[in-house]
Amino acid sequence: MPSDQQKYDKLTEQLSEMPQVKDQREKEEIRQQIYAKIHQNKTHFKPPKRKRWIPITSTVLAVSVLIFLSFLFSNGNFLQNNLMESSQQQDTATYTAENEAFHEESSTAEGEMNTEQGSMAGNAGMFVQHTDDHSTIIHAVTSDPQLQYVIPVSFIVPAQETKEKYYNELESYMNKHVPVVPNYLFKGATFEIDEQNKQVNVALPDDFSLGGGSSVANMFEDQLSTMFTPYGLEKVVFTNPAGISLGQFGTIQELPLNKKNTAYKLYSNENVNMLVQVPLDEYTTIEQALTEMKSGDQSYHVFPTIPEEVEFSIVGQEEQLEITIENAFNFQDNRTATIMVESILMTANSFGYDTVKFSNVPDDNLGYYDLSEPLQVPDAVNPIMLQ
Repeated sequence: MPSDQQKYDKLTEQLSEMPQVKDQREKEEIRQQIYAKIHQNKTHFKPPKRKRWIPITSTVLAVSVLIFLSFLFSNGNFLQNNLMESSQQQDTATYTAENEAFHEESSTAEGEMNTEQGSMAGNAGMFVQHTDDHSTIIHAVTSDPQLQYVIPVSFIVPAQETKEKYYNELESYMNKHVPVVPNYLFKGATFEIDEQNKQVNVALPDDFSLGGGSSVANMFEDQLSTMFTPYGLEKVVFTNPAGISLGQFGTIQELPLNKKNTAYKLYSNENVNMLVQVPLDEYTTIEQALTEMKSGDQSYHVFPTIPEEVEFSIVGQEEQLEITIENAFNFQDNRTATIMVESILMTANSFGYDTVKFSNVPDDNLGYYDLSEPLQVPDAVNPIMLQ
């Protein structure tokens, strides 16, 4: 058991931690009185009657101090418990808030990612690598406001629906979903696809007129080719009895659809980043096409997709195009490298290649692509999910 001195020392320590109180007595006197009380309890000492007032005062004081200390320590424990509980509650609230914020941020990020994946039909970047058995592509098209460049658009739709359903409502889809102000040249037209005869039948309104000069007529032809050559169609038949007046082409009943070799560049402004087609001369080689992709036309918001500093050599082997990077060029960011890869893949597609093999790339990576194996050329660009 602890000795009287130990008890005395403990009480002394406890008293020293007491809050300041106004008392005229000296601390030593208080300690002595407490010590006397403890010693009295220990020895059952009974003072003489003539000194009775002293122990009574001491007893009252000691009991008061002990009660006070007991209250103090009890409240100290209560306060400590409250502080601990409050701290735990605060930590729990902080954790909960942080956890909710984390999940909210994660949900937002996941939602944005899912939205982006949806808009890309489950494919990365600006093109559709392939579609599954449950979906198909409606090839639409617009252009820059000056009608200089064709901008393909690929609507991903359920496979069970007919293509005509979407083509006959194409204007509304273009107005609703395409970020570029649509230059839709087929207002009021209806389409019927005849795959057996490799043609598309088009009925135009009686008051149909292209207006403008040759650039509008050329864009009209290019847009029809972009829309329907991916299905293997070879001509447009206008079902209007008197034919249509097509500017420099005169009044015509039919229009051949020609799949042309094209290079792909980037159409970009404050709201839009889309790949655009750059028409090429029929004698242009794939190497010349890729070199052309190093230049832009900023007056029309068209920018290069291959950095000027990139040096490469090309070997075409039947269905595969091999591109070797000749210099140790570092891209500023993954997105720049990714756009270069995607634009090259689409350009190779227009030249009839099925795959592209990149060589001499550090760590077999370029942008977001693993180039350890040949890349399949995509089916279409600028996808928008309608499913």
